[in-house]
Amino acid sequence: MINYYHILGVASNATASEIKSAYKTKAISCHPDKHQGDKQMEELFKQVNEAYQTLSNPYKRSNFDMMLKYGTVSQTAVHTTYGTRRPARHAQQYSQPRVSNLKATAYAFLFAFTIALIMKTGMYLAEEYKASQKAELLAGRRATFDLVKKAHQIGDLKESLNVLSSLGHFWSEERDMRDFKDYLLVEIKNKGDELLADGDYEGAIAHYDLLKDYSVSNTISYLQKIAKAYQGMGDIGKALGVFQMMHLYGYRSTSFYLEMGSLYEDGMKDIDMALNYYQIGADMASAEYEITIGSAYPIVINSNMVPASHYQIYMKVAETHLKLGHYNEAISAVAWTKEIWPDSLLHYQIEAESYKNLGRTVAMEKALALAKDIDPYFSLKD
Repeated sequence: MINYYHILGVASNATASEIKSAYKTKAISCHPDKHQGDKQMEELFKQVNEAYQTLSNPYKRSNFDMMLKYGTVSQTAVHTTYGTRRPARHAQQYSQPRVSNLKATAYAFLFAFTIALIMKTGMYLAEEYKASQKAELLAGRRATFDLVKKAHQIGDLKESLNVLSSLGHFWSEERDMRDFKDYLLVEIKNKGDELLADGDYEGAIAHYDLLKDYSVSNTISYLQKIAKAYQGMGDIGKALGVFQMMHLYGYRSTSFYLEMGSLYEDGMKDIDMALNYYQIGADMASAEYEITIGSAYPIVINSNMVPASHYQIYMKVAETHLKLGHYNEAISAVAWTKEIWPDSLLHYQIEAESYKNLGRTVAMEKALALAKDIDPYFSLKD
């Protein structure tokens, strides 16, 4: 057996970089191209490559070191000095009988087999231990799930969800538990909707709050119901907070701005802020007309082409201007909408009151006449 460390001229504890460096030097010095026809150098070059392939591979090197330790290795190979070349017939043979090498190989194999068997046994025992631990864990979680179902049977949805959520991620063996949790979330939502419809706003909020840590709480529908429940409870501040969250989520519609304005006007008594949201909604509606109909929409559009929420928000813009004493703005706000909704008494009422406050009696009388065409008993309040 050839000692590859001697072939490369390095110590048995040489580092990978030292082995690589020695290999490059040896390979260059004994390359066949530099010694054409020299069979001894050609053989040495092969040994150098074989040595590097073994010692540069950690696994192969480990096996070689084991053989080196338990076997007998020739300390010399093909002579590496260029001046003295030993004939092939005098090449170094094994220094020990072949039987000795076979014994060393057998010992090495037995040693490697023993190590592998120990590792395999250890891995098996570890897997068995892990399986035992998992079975114990699953049994405990099943016992917890039984408590969840008992709480559910007596109608304690909150406790059912809290305990079930404490289990965290469900294992593949616990699909029924995951399905039960999905069912429970739907049940809680439906119960909240039922309480909201019945006017039990506090009960609805209590159920909706249970869902705040789940994906359903990020839906616009869920947030709208929460806001409605807070409104019903008279907690306008929290209702506005929910609407502002919806706005952050990118929710934009005429109805949304109409509701926001109403909260500020009726709940917070902040007419200026209410007007701001009403105007945003009205501008959004007008922008939709221009996109779908064109810039001539004030002439072409009619009441059959627009939803009722658009009428409501235009009227809210005019009314809040009137409340704030912006009489000319109130008149302008209804100037073209009268053409869309000609039977609306509110247009002429806003106009008449605005003209009255501006002292424009003739214009006021004209607006009153148009109002009385709709309702003969109509009159302005003193």
